[in-house]
Amino acid sequence: MEVLRTAGLVVRYGNKAALAGVDLTVDGPGVVGVLGPNGAGKTTLFDVLQGALAPSEGEAFVFGRPITRSTYPRRRVGVVLQREFVMEGMSVGEYAELFAAIHGVDGGRSRVLDRAALTGRERTPVERLSGGEAQRLFIAAATVHEPELVFLDEPTSQLDPESKLAIGAALRDLGRARTVVMTTHDMREAERVCDRVVFVTEGLVRADGTPEDLVRGVPGARTLEDAFVFHAKTRIGDRGDAL
Repeated sequence: MEVLRTAGLVVRYGNKAALAGVDLTVDGPGVVGVLGPNGAGKTTLFDVLQGALAPSEGEAFVFGRPITRSTYPRRRVGVVLQREFVMEGMSVGEYAELFAAIHGVDGGRSRVLDRAALTGRERTPVERLSGGEAQRLFIAAATVHEPELVFLDEPTSQLDPESKLAIGAALRDLGRARTVVMTTHDMREAERVCDRVVFVTEGLVRADGTPEDLVRGVPGARTLEDAFVFHAKTRIGDRGDAL
């Protein structure tokens, strides 16, 4: 099933093109990783696909319909930002209840707490959770209404290795029944978590396929990083910057 599609997508900020003509189709279910360095255009692409930004040129579709702010199917979509906004002093229970109310889900508070494995910690301030615990909460809250499409912006960038593995496993579980689209600059994470990877640099899609096919398609490549360097002509540092 086609979930997302762009055709000739261009976004300009002044004289600079953040997206320079992106053609992309995403079918579901599964986990799709949009992989590239900081400034590659990943977040701008997400802004368009989430209905938050109108393109300068080209078209974008979700579930077969043109993307507009006024008609965006928010009931069918969940979003986890790179840095979720949390009011100072907000407890885990309050956060879960807020998102259950936003999405109109009866019993949603308990559902969020259960999925985040935080039942019994309702009074704990969100700011006192570990990075992995907080990310579990954010993902559970963003999917409490059972969306068909979930966006995540760098979901594990601030996590320790053990938490990265746990969140990666959770994303794989999500992708079994819905379409999960995530940005990342972490090659190992993309190999481990994603069914499909899209290489993006300088506002363009450089290559697109399964991690295995992308590696096999480059002579002498042994890792996804080798394939990325071949197609994108750059490396990505630990902080996500192009090298």
